[in-house]
Amino acid sequence: MVYNTEQLSLQPSKPPHGFLQQLLTKGKVFPFTKANDTIALSLARETMPTQAKETKGNGKPSFWTEESLDSESLSGWSQLYFFMVGLAKILLVLLLPLAYSVFLYPLLFGYASWDKRLDDWLMVSYGLTLYFTLPCLLIWAHYKLVCKGYYFLAPFLKRKPVYSLNRQTGMVTLYKRGNKVRFTHPFIEFDCVLMSAPSPQGHLNYNLMLVHRYQPYSVGVPISNLIGTNERVVEYQRLWNMIQRYMDVSQPMPDLLVLEEARAKDPVTAAHDQQTGRDPRYWRDMSDDTYKKTLAKIAEKQKTSPATGPKINIFADD
Repeated sequence: MVYNTEQLSLQPSKPPHGFLQQLLTKGKVFPFTKANDTIALSLARETMPTQAKETKGNGKPSFWTEESLDSESLSGWSQLYFFMVGLAKILLVLLLPLAYSVFLYPLLFGYASWDKRLDDWLMVSYGLTLYFTLPCLLIWAHYKLVCKGYYFLAPFLKRKPVYSLNRQTGMVTLYKRGNKVRFTHPFIEFDCVLMSAPSPQGHLNYNLMLVHRYQPYSVGVPISNLIGTNERVVEYQRLWNMIQRYMDVSQPMPDLLVLEEARAKDPVTAAHDQQTGRDPRYWRDMSDDTYKKTLAKIAEKQKTSPATGPKINIFADD
């Protein structure tokens, strides 16, 4: 069931739920609105034009298209791999050069004979090279090849789906272990709830979730993973505004770099762009510096503009 604010299917009121559901919905509920053109700048800043070109060149599909917004997370093996890559980089850049230097000192200034010192240094250097330097170099070389697009070298780097928001069907899907569907329901059946909790440092961490209104699920759809947990409240309102605009087939998709290539493939968005004369490569042809300056101008403009559009009533009995 597509989500169309011009032809809304009015919803029944929310039924009472149990304790777990009450905990899940204990937070600030953002209402449904007729979304405006406000964007979440924290999301827009994550991808630069040069990065978008590199991603396209690698043949890697976008997580956000005219069809769906698909969120994925790393598998356990992927997390282990990137930990090893990070460790290899630290060893190659910092620790191994230091180790070679430390063991070079006895060779140059030791009290034993030159032959004895040279033999000791060669033995230690051989061990360092064989058991540390070469493995680190192999791991780093493998990582650079994968970054170049040779994904067949890393079949274990499989991502697992977290959730999907489908513009064409209007459905929201949450996945569970084994890439199985936990639930799938129409977008209009979800409440958007902003929850907060103090961090160990005393700061507030936020979690923006889509919580199903009519089923007592103990989990929600964590859409705040698009921007993180440490943004201002207004940024989560803008994110919710963008999500609504994306799912609303009566409106063009949000004007973002990550969605620019997909705009021509969505009929409503393409018609809007043709009517307004929007440059189809407005974002993609910018330099990174121009892109940052443009986002800064948008940030100034959004300081005095509402984070969302006017509230709409989605319930039949209100």
